[in-house]
Amino acid sequence: MEFAAGLKLAGFAVNVGSMIRSALKSAKGHKRKLLIELRDNIELVNLWRQKEFPIDKVILKLERTHYVSAVADNFPLNSIKSRKLKATTTKGIPQFQKYVGWSTEALLDNVYRKIKTINDIVEMDPDSTKVNKKARLSNLYKLMILIVYHIDS
Repeated sequence: MEFAAGLKLAGFAVNVGSMIRSALKSAKGHKRKLLIELRDNIELVNLWRQKEFPIDKVILKLERTHYVSAVADNFPLNSIKSRKLKATTTKGIPQFQKYVGWSTEALLDNVYRKIKTINDIVEMDPDSTKVNKKARLSNLYKLMILIVYHIDS
């Protein structure tokens, strides 16, 4: 990743907490639970990124309960944000360009599938050297931040 893109990415996570708090003010039911779950998962990954908590323990604590419940109840995930991800929301970060045009449902599905996969990897083979857990968790974090920006846009 080029230096300028790295700086953009570093600044991308700023204000995420206030964005989620703002979205929570009017949220009820499944939407509220999903936003809280997303916030909590972001905070967990931050413990690993900033405080160097053990990666496997952080991964195993990532939650998908409210997402699974919302999907089981046929909650319309696009009601969280009805518009598709705009190019301007990605702040020009090359890593996010592939998500432009994705619906909120597709973005959330992608994040929660990645959470399930990384949870399964740690549960089945915590000592695996074939899977780069650091890269996977870092990419998951970035995608969760992108979703917050999308919802706030």
